[in-house]
Amino acid sequence: MLKDGWFYERSFHETFSMGWKVKKVLHSEQSKYQKIDVLETDAVGKLLLLDGKTMVSNLDEFVYHEVMAHIPYAVSRKCEKVLIIGGGDGGVVREFAKHESIKQIDLVEIDERVIEVSKEFFPECTSALNDKRVNILAQDGFAFIKSKKNEYDIIIIDSTDPEDFASGLFTSEFYTDVYNALTDEGIMMNQTENPFLDEWDIKSIYTNMRSSFPFVQSFTAPMSIYPGVFWTFGFSSKKYMGTNINPEKRYEMQKIERDLKWYNLDWHRGAFLISNFHKKKIGL
Repeated sequence: MLKDGWFYERSFHETFSMGWKVKKVLHSEQSKYQKIDVLETDAVGKLLLLDGKTMVSNLDEFVYHEVMAHIPYAVSRKCEKVLIIGGGDGGVVREFAKHESIKQIDLVEIDERVIEVSKEFFPECTSALNDKRVNILAQDGFAFIKSKKNEYDIIIIDSTDPEDFASGLFTSEFYTDVYNALTDEGIMMNQTENPFLDEWDIKSIYTNMRSSFPFVQSFTAPMSIYPGVFWTFGFSSKKYMGTNINPEKRYEMQKIERDLKWYNLDWHRGAFLISNFHKKKIGL
């Protein structure tokens, strides 16, 4: 909601709000699927909104994108083929593209306008979309994943909150489809909301993940633009725990992390040490 030079994002049940002072509205449109806005703010630079929800900002986009890509890559024993569902801003693609061993990166984004708007206003995120290994597919992620079996080494679910057309991305049925689309050692990553506000029943999200995957863990990273800042992420795998870093990738990761803003191997190892509060919220 824009009011008196400020943008306010209210939580789903409208019990909580965060606000940013707006310098200028850079873009606003209604696509086939959602309302897309880009604001210039004092605090976080450019801010991408989808249906009035904060998605990406100049200030902290690197946190989300780095942890979503580098954690599963560092754990994987083989990573040649990656699928990203959602993520039209291109940030997760950018991070995976830093790994030369990856041969194919498929980006399935139902709303092409998110990609085009991001190219214009967030070029630092979309910088790898022209990489020859990247395939951009304007398709429904639900239908796409059902058609794939034993194909991807890593699948990233880069989704909005569990409402409207994104709600299906948090169901046990969808996680089963992801499991089937992964190779024998495959890994899934997703965002799993704020445990303090917990408007989406985080325990049910993790219950659904555990119904499909034998190894399910959670970790946190701060996202200053997301409600409550304290954000959780899910790591689900067929074979390896999130702390089981591939020893053959240590040198590569140490080399890459020098140029990263958030991720490093030390942080990776410690990220999965979670509090009693966090454990209870995810049903442990």
